[in-house]
Amino acid sequence: MSPQMKISVAAVVVLFKPDLGILDRLLNSLSGQVDFVYIVDNTPGADLDSYPEQFTGEVWSYHPLRDNFGIARAHNVGIELAEKAGFSHVLLMDQDSELAPGTVDTLLAEEQKLVAAGKKVGAIGPVFVDEKTGEAAPAIVPSRFGGKRMPINLQAEAPVATSYIIASGSLISIAVLKIVGGMKDELFIDWVDIEWGERAALQGYISYLTPLVTMRHSIGDEFVSFLGRKINLHSDFRNYFIVRNATYLAIWGQVSIASRLQLARKIPLYIVYYSLCSKRKSYSAKLLCLALYDGVIKNMFKGRF
Repeated sequence: MSPQMKISVAAVVVLFKPDLGILDRLLNSLSGQVDFVYIVDNTPGADLDSYPEQFTGEVWSYHPLRDNFGIARAHNVGIELAEKAGFSHVLLMDQDSELAPGTVDTLLAEEQKLVAAGKKVGAIGPVFVDEKTGEAAPAIVPSRFGGKRMPINLQAEAPVATSYIIASGSLISIAVLKIVGGMKDELFIDWVDIEWGERAALQGYISYLTPLVTMRHSIGDEFVSFLGRKINLHSDFRNYFIVRNATYLAIWGQVSIASRLQLARKIPLYIVYYSLCSKRKSYSAKLLCLALYDGVIKNMFKGRF
C-alpha cells in the first residue's frame, strides 16, 4: 500500500437468520472503530423490512442476496463494495461476534509495524478464545506433516505468524486482496478462511495473530470426547461441507503439499467420527461418502439437501 494512501476500514458483516439482539451488539461494537459497515444478508427472502429501525443510518448499507449463497460469496460481495468505494482495508465479521474496544486500531498498528519490518502481511486478527472452554486458539504453523498447533502466550506483545486465521475479526488490505484474490465462492461455508490463508502464504503473504487483542468465539455446536480426541460437532449439513471441501482442497486446492497430505489423513477420520457422533448415523455416513465423492469430481454446488 502506498504511504500516501489514506487508511480507511470497511467492515463486512455476513448475516444468516440473525438474532437481532446479538446483531445489535455487534453493530454497536463496530461503532467508532470502522469507517463504514457493509451488511450482506444470506437469509433467503430477507430484506430491509426484516430489521428494526435502529439499524438504519448513514454509516452502513444493507445488501440482501435473497438466498443463501454461502459465506464466501457474501464476503466477496462486501469486499467488492469496499474496493469500489475506495477503502484501504476490510474487516470481516460474523453476525454473532463482538469486537472489543480498540481492536481495529490495534490491528492496523500491528499490521503497519510488520510492513515496516519488511513483512508481507496477508491478514491479521485477534487471538480467539473459545467461549465454551475458555481456551485460546493456537497458531497453526507449517510443518513436514501439515499444520502444527502452537500455543499462544496472551501476555506476549509480538504478533504470531500462522498459516491462516479465522475470518471473523480478520483485517485484510484491499491491495493484498487484489493480488491474492478473494474467497472461493464454490467452498460455500467451510475451509473458506483456511484456503485463503494457504493461498496467500503460497504467494508470500503471511497471516498473523496479535495477543494484544482477543475475541470470544464459539467453535462448533458442541464438542465431545471420542477415543481420546476432542471432536467439535456440527450439524450433518455442516459436516457435508467440511468433508467435501477438505477433499476438494486436498486434490484440487492451492494449498501446500504438507497440507494436502494432512487433509488426506483427516478425511477418513472426519467421516468415521462425524457418522458415529451423529444422531442419524446411517444417513450421516451416506451423506459424507457423497461429500467425499463430490470433492473428488469437483461437484461444488450448494449441497445434497
